[in-house]
Order: sequence, then structure tokens, then C-alpha cells
Amino acid sequence: MRVVLVQPRGRKLASGGKDVHSLACVLPPLGIASIAGVLRNEGHEVFVVDAALKWHLPNDVVAERIAALRPDIVGFTATTSGFNDACDLCSRVRTRARDARTVFGGVHASWGKDRILRAVPEIDYVVAGEGEPAMKALAGGEDPAGIKGLWYRDGTNILSGPEQSAGIPPDDLPFPAYDLLPSFPGGYNLPIFGYPRRPGATVVSSRGCVYRCSFCDRSVFGKGFRYNSPEYTFELLRWLQRDFNVRHVHFYDDLFTLSRRRVARLCELVRRSSLRMTFNCIVRVGHIDRDLTRELKSAGCWMVNVGIESGDQRMLDRHKSGITVETITRDVELLHREGLWVKGLFMMGFPGETPESIEASRKLALGLPLKDINVTAFTPFPGAPITSRIDELGTMDNDWDKMDCEHFVFVPRGIDSAQWLARERVRFIRDFYRRRSMRGVYAAMLWQSPHSYWRLLKRAGTFVSYARDLSR
Repeated sequence: MRVVLVQPRGRKLASGGKDVHSLACVLPPLGIASIAGVLRNEGHEVFVVDAALKWHLPNDVVAERIAALRPDIVGFTATTSGFNDACDLCSRVRTRARDARTVFGGVHASWGKDRILRAVPEIDYVVAGEGEPAMKALAGGEDPAGIKGLWYRDGTNILSGPEQSAGIPPDDLPFPAYDLLPSFPGGYNLPIFGYPRRPGATVVSSRGCVYRCSFCDRSVFGKGFRYNSPEYTFELLRWLQRDFNVRHVHFYDDLFTLSRRRVARLCELVRRSSLRMTFNCIVRVGHIDRDLTRELKSAGCWMVNVGIESGDQRMLDRHKSGITVETITRDVELLHREGLWVKGLFMMGFPGETPESIEASRKLALGLPLKDINVTAFTPFPGAPITSRIDELGTMDNDWDKMDCEHFVFVPRGIDSAQWLARERVRFIRDFYRRRSMRGVYAAMLWQSPHSYWRLLKRAGTFVSYARDLSR
């Protein structure tokens, strides 16, 4: 079976514009890389087309390239903001490869299921949940009625196989097929100023989350939490360095430090090896202490991302329970004292947000020893818990194309407009990077991440234009 797995551009192509997101950060599509690894092990001929690497190409050109591979199955993954663009690409593929079956998966498809099939006739199948078992069964010729998590057409009817119940043991999966990704690793960019060595790669070593934040869509992995063994993860790191010369890894696990024993063992394996690799990871407030921080540091951890979200306790209680402003302050200061660079992840525009709560978040960011921040627009994705009653809490623009965490598609009651939120976001970011303490950070980055400066200088005009657009 010839299978083409497609990462669409991720957003609509703006006429004559530049996509600053592709300049600042383009990450390998690990979901389809994992599926590719499974299918290849089953003897199928697998190709990966990553349109995000060629974001300026029209979908007609991408569709021609997909059709030229003579696929039997074409699988698409798409975020909510990129879903319409993915559907457009899919329809163009259908006109050129009429015999190919089309499959959609990912978080948006896992939410939409039958709704997507009814709305988009060019899609033959939707995978709800983890993609590897369903795609393996479909490519293997199994009856769709018996494939867990698969939704499909039977004439004019929309049917489904059984629900996915238990998740895949992560160690049972082969390594993601990084080697099938075009231009890996050099064609991909980790977040600018977010890594000290290149080339870099991303790794996900666990699945799921035990928490239930109001804004998080867990349609794919559900409520459970599973993780790769330290030995599996270590061998993956060794392979990335040996075969691809990867020198820095960013772990994109939602709860990397949830299992203290796992992290400590992984750090031990790295320390005892000849592996000389730095890494970043995401930590949750309350799942870090001095001993574990030192374990991370000793194994090469360079930066940790901390999900702070808000500096207002009311917002935390409502949207990210179990976290306090005091605990945030304690953990960030601990990480800083132990020599790790800390990046704070904030969100603006929550239901219940007020000018005072936004100001509390800004003041917290300015007062913490953070080296970097990310401030996103609260986005009620279709499968998030809060979305079922979002219309009661403010004004919602259901334009999927804008659900990219950059546009304020939701305006909470008590806030004047999306434009006001956008201006406050720019002020938040501007004030943070103009702090006196950031001068030392900029100086350190000249020698710690010179490649980031080079990327910034090469595309300075685009970045400046983007900053101006944000402030409008």
C-alpha cells in the first residue's frame, strides 16, 4: 500500500504576505512521523509531505506533488486554525488522485468525527483518537466497521467502528520516522532564542494529561497518562544524535516531570553516557523540587517552560485548578536559582478576565526571574471543556481560521473588544522585553544562541511588520 501522510500549511496563505510563524518556529510533525514509523514497519511504502516547510506554495502545487506519488491512501492532520486550508488541499488532491482514499486525524478531527464527514464530502474517513492503530488497520485492509476510532461513509450513511478504549503502550511503538520528514533536521526551526545548540529536534515521550484545564482539548488522548520508559527515550535520543547529529532536543510532553522516578532515571542514563546533548522541557507548577531540578540540570537541561497562564488567583482557580500564585513564584525562583533558564507561558482573555486580572498577570511576569515569555490569546477550541457554554461567558467568533492563539476570537464580558485585548497583549510583551534585566539576557544569547540572532537579522523586516500588525 502506498500511503502519503500530509502536514498542511497550518493556516491560509495570505496574498503577498509573509508567514512570520514559519520564520520563528517550524516543528517536525511528530504525530504523522509516528504513524509513518508504524506503517513502514508493516511493509507499506510511506511518504511524508510537509507543506509547512513550503508555506508559500499554493495548494495546487502541493496537491500535484502528492498526486505524483500515486497514493492509495492520503492522510491529513490539521489543527483547528489549519482545518479549512487542509480541506482545500484535500479537495485538490481528490481531483488529481481520484482513486486515493482520504483520511483526516488529529485533535480537530477527533472532536468533529461525523460532523466533519457530513460537511466535507472529499473526506472518506476520520480517525478519532490515536492514529497509529486505526491507520495500521485501514492500510492493512481491515473492515472499517471493526476499526476502533474510525468514522466512515457507507453510501449516504455515516458509521463508526468501536470507540478507542485503552491507549497504546508507548514503548510498543517504533521510533517516529524522522528520516521520512523532508529536510530533517536542518529545515525545521525550534522557537527562536529557545535553544543553545543546533540542529535541534522535538520529542514527545508521554501521552495524555491527568489534569482538566478549561481551555485544553483532550479529544485525542483522553484523561489517562502514559509514558515511554527512560530506556526507550534514551535510545531515541542516541539515535537522533548518531544518525542526524541532533545536539538539542525539546520535550513537548505536557507533564514531563509528572513521574519523578522516570525523569531521574532518564537523567541518570544521559549522565552516564557519552551523549552530549542539551534539552528543554515543560514542567507543571507543583511537580518540581530542588533535587529534581538538579537532576535535570546535570543531564543537560537548558530551559524549562512553565505554564503560568495568569497572575490572578481567581483566573487560576477557574481555569487551571490546583495552582496558586505563591506556588508559581516559588517554583520559578527555584528553577532560576539552580541555573535553568525559565520561560513563562501566559494566556490572556479568559472567561471572567478583567483589566485588573490582566494587569496582575503583567506584573507577575515583570517580577519573576523569567528569561522569556509566550503570551497567547485564550482560544476556546471546539473540544475544550469551557467551549460548551462559551456563548454565556462572552462574545465568540467561530471563525476556525482565526483559532491560532494569536487572534482574540473570544471577548469575555467586561472587556471592551478584541482590539483592546490585542493592544494589551502587545503592551504585556513589550514591557517584559524592555526590562533592564533583559540586557544581560540579550548579551548572553549572543554566544549561547547566535543562530537565533542570525535568523532574526535575516528576516528583520518581516518580524518588525508582524509586531506592527499586532499593535493595530
